[in-house]
Order: sequence, then structure tokens, then C-alpha cells
Amino acid sequence: MENILKQKALDLRKQGYSFNEMSRLLNVAKSTVSSWTRSEPLSEAARMRIKYLGDKGRQKAKETIRRKQALILDDIKNNCGAMVNKKYGPDDYKLFLALLYWGEGAKTEHRLNFINSDPDMIRIYLWLLRKSFSIKEERLKGRLHLHEYHNREEMVSFWSKITGIPKNNFSIYNKPHTGINKKPGYKGCLSIRYGDSRIIKEIFIIIERFKNLANIAGLV
Repeated sequence: MENILKQKALDLRKQGYSFNEMSRLLNVAKSTVSSWTRSEPLSEAARMRIKYLGDKGRQKAKETIRRKQALILDDIKNNCGAMVNKKYGPDDYKLFLALLYWGEGAKTEHRLNFINSDPDMIRIYLWLLRKSFSIKEERLKGRLHLHEYHNREEMVSFWSKITGIPKNNFSIYNKPHTGINKKPGYKGCLSIRYGDSRIIKEIFIIIERFKNLANIAGLV
């Protein structure tokens, strides 16, 4: 009986059947059909069929994982109430601004100096700043930190559109050559500067108040 099954497995393998297929068709363990047929020479057609099955299986597995991840993400979204259908006032925007500045802003100056290379973060920072305070647009300055491979005019134009700051309010710091390879899509690092001692003081007051939440909770 075993010899008959082994011969059937060899015939199937020559036709390009996978070990999984042979195991199901012959009701024999996959390891067994593998040991019987792994050294069997395969035609080009057989190899192509096995490759197709493997590619199809990997694609199916990826799609299954993608669907599972999508379900997990949907569940998280449905159970997360943060920033959903909320109305925010000026103090809320100031809090958001202060927390963002706490993470990415300079802490030792008497003016605001927010530094980042992420266009979305720069855009949101300026939106919050403008939403929270009545600022004088002409006092907003941008300082670009660029590598030697950057096109200066293109980068100034790009960041001017992102920030709404006129091109003539930008200055450039040319970073020394470090031997670092060019980063695709990297637009340099931008420092947004705004001189207003009252605003920076208020931001740090909010940050200190936020720190006190941890003190009240006994975490600090």
C-alpha cells in the first residue's frame, strides 16, 4: 500500500503538485510525501505551477493578515473617544500647543523656536500658534538646515508653502558634509522662530501646570 501511495505522490509531484496538495489528496502526512518526493526532478511546467501556488499562498496569507489588522484597527478606533466629536476652545488649543512645544521646542530661549523636519508637524504647530494667539505674521522667521545635496530655492519654496511664511523671511544654515548619503524625500530641518516673551512665558506656565498633574497623581 505504501509503495502505491509513494508512486502516486511521485506522479503528482511531476505534475507540479505541492506537498500540501499531495498530503490532502493521499491522506498522508506532509512530512512523509516530502521525504518521498523532494528529490524528484521537476519539469519547467511543474516548477512554474509550484511557484504559482507558493506565490498565491503567500498573497493569501498577506491578505488574511491585512484583514485581521484592519479589524483590530477598527476596534481600537471605535473604542477610542479621544478627539472625537469634541468642541475645543482657545484654552484647549493653547494646551495642545504647549504640549507640542514641550516636545519639540527650544527650552532655553526668550522666544519661540520650534524645530522639526516633518511638514505635517510644522503645519500643525503653526496652526495651533495662530489659533491660540494673535500673532504678527511678519515676525515669523524660518531657518532651514540643509545638506549639500539640497536645492536651496526649491526647499525655501516648499517650506514657504507649508508655513505661509514669505520666502524672504527664510534664512539657510548649510550643514557641513558628514558623509551621510542622501535621504530620499528629506526636505531638511526647519526652525520656526517667533519673538514674543509673553507667549513663551504663557506656554511654559501651561507646561508647568501639566507637570503638576503628575505631582497630584503621586507620579513625581
